[in-house]
Amino acid sequence: MITRPLDLESRMSPPPRDLNAVAWVNVGLIVLFFSLLGSRFVLATGLLVGVGEAGVIELPSVNPAATSTAATSVVVSYRRDNVILFEGGMYSLAELRKHMEVYSKNNPGSVMLVRADKQVSNQALADLFAMAGAVGFRNVLLAAESTVPESPQK
Repeated sequence: MITRPLDLESRMSPPPRDLNAVAWVNVGLIVLFFSLLGSRFVLATGLLVGVGEAGVIELPSVNPAATSTAATSVVVSYRRDNVILFEGGMYSLAELRKHMEVYSKNNPGSVMLVRADKQVSNQALADLFAMAGAVGFRNVLLAAESTVPESPQK
């Protein structure tokens, strides 16, 4: 190297071993933004379905031009019939009931956001809505994505 003939390497200061304060402030801001944008502060859009008393599903009348937003407290991802992701675990519909009961007792009057895949049948969704009402959830918000039309092949 170029430092060897003049022995400049012995006179160089060692590289710093710790991050400076600006790096820690950046890390803190990144954590803050991820916690705010990935939390309950962001309103989810979808069709709000009231589950009523004792699991009776109340179908809302919705203006097609209007969209609903509601603050949700828990997210349920329904991938296929009997494959449900809830609070970091994967459950079937029968196994999910006891976990939902515990959650609704700890958080009374909560709203559940359901992200359902197209492989989930309507009957399975209706069973989930009925179970949510029976265990104590106030409302269920059914998330939906708008379909983007494919461009024609040239």
